[in-house]
Amino acid sequence: MVATLDDLDVNVNELKLKNQGPVHLTMAQQMVRLEQLHFVGENTDFSAHGTASLVGNRDVDLAAEGHLNLQLIQTLNSDFTSSGMVDVAMTVTGPVRDPLLQGRVNVSHGSMNYLDLPSGLSDMNGSLIFNKNRLQIENLTARSGGGTLTLAGEATTYAGQINFDFSAKAQDVRLRYPAGVSSTADADLRFSGTRESSTLSGDVMVTKLAITPGFDFAAYAGGERQSVVVPPATSPLYRIKLDVHVVTAPDLQMQTAIARLSGDADLRLRGTAAKPAVLGRVEVLEGEINFNGAKYRLERGEVMFQSPVSIQPVLDLQATTRVREYDITVSVNGQTDKPLSLKYRSDPPLPEADIVALLAVGQTREESAQMAQAGNSAFRETASNLILSEALNATVSNRVQRLFGVSKIKIDPQGLSTETNPTRGPQVTIEEQIANNFTLTYSQNVSQASQQIIQGEYFVRRNVSVVGTRDQNGVVSFDVKIRQRKK
Repeated sequence: MVATLDDLDVNVNELKLKNQGPVHLTMAQQMVRLEQLHFVGENTDFSAHGTASLVGNRDVDLAAEGHLNLQLIQTLNSDFTSSGMVDVAMTVTGPVRDPLLQGRVNVSHGSMNYLDLPSGLSDMNGSLIFNKNRLQIENLTARSGGGTLTLAGEATTYAGQINFDFSAKAQDVRLRYPAGVSSTADADLRFSGTRESSTLSGDVMVTKLAITPGFDFAAYAGGERQSVVVPPATSPLYRIKLDVHVVTAPDLQMQTAIARLSGDADLRLRGTAAKPAVLGRVEVLEGEINFNGAKYRLERGEVMFQSPVSIQPVLDLQATTRVREYDITVSVNGQTDKPLSLKYRSDPPLPEADIVALLAVGQTREESAQMAQAGNSAFRETASNLILSEALNATVSNRVQRLFGVSKIKIDPQGLSTETNPTRGPQVTIEEQIANNFTLTYSQNVSQASQQIIQGEYFVRRNVSVVGTRDQNGVVSFDVKIRQRKK
């Protein structure tokens, strides 16, 4: 039997292929012979010929050569997007169930992205060599997240069993995940084993970490807990074991809209790809958090991961702030999936309920009660000023930060009231983070031009800083602050 096709058009995802010359097929004695096959199209010029048996082991003896458009990968899985070109020179011999491949595949300026992954590969260049039952990555490089990837390794087949040993080295690769968080890392990873059992191991060093101002970590953490889906027991992800060591560069900086932190992490990713676990700790060396109009300095900060079967962070944080003449310390302890333990203490000492009231409204319970007894109008005025202050601060800070890059702006409708400054009136405070170790603060009473306070704080070391202040009377003073952790 002889078959000839003179005109054959194929349209694959808007990639048009057309035969050049007739396609010849013959079949005799249960053997199919492909005499000629030649397709051309955009970045595609591919030809093949050979034989295939229809009985016994269904042996094949095929040869193919030419170049193909990588867009053809999208026909196998619509979740992929790809482009670029591959040059192919390949022979396939032996039974269909366990064929032997001989030849080479060269990739030129290829790119590939998968729908569910935050980063893809671009500018892929390199060669894959097939030598009977062995596949070797001769050299393959790519770019991802602005960094470079170098892939190497090999895979072999024997009696239907696949064994592989691949490695990947990444340098300055940026990952934007979750949305609003950007991290840059170097990595040296290895993926080895079989289809039944494999291991992903290696080292990752995070060198940069950035968070957009609008990122809400609490909302993300809560959403993640609610959306966790455990893969079914038959998932192949259970067959991939994890042993990855993750560290950060020394004194890694992280800055958000409300916090500025510096610290380091030493973590071990264990378990399986279906059910990962994290062991290790994250230590915050220094930091500042702005909350409800007050600045909290982090004196102690640790996030520990101790569960060998899950990702379960345990917090141990201690922060201090000053409200009026009180130095207040707040401690937070416990697991994030359970109610956290909050403890308060102050110097001079106050009952815990008074400390909470002082942090919330700037007054102790006794002062609030006295104001309420003195007259509802005074009490309502104080509450209104608090609400107005928070609304103004939230609105103005957001807009001014976008326009001028100011770290923090605060408007206090009630104004200053101290022994050296008895005049009350609206006060505007602007704080700018000039550098990681220097903060400049400017305060102005808008009712009087002379009521100006300028303060700069320079951190000599993590726990030692020099504070220079020019007060409203023009007096310049300097203080040295030494901070010690309380165990």
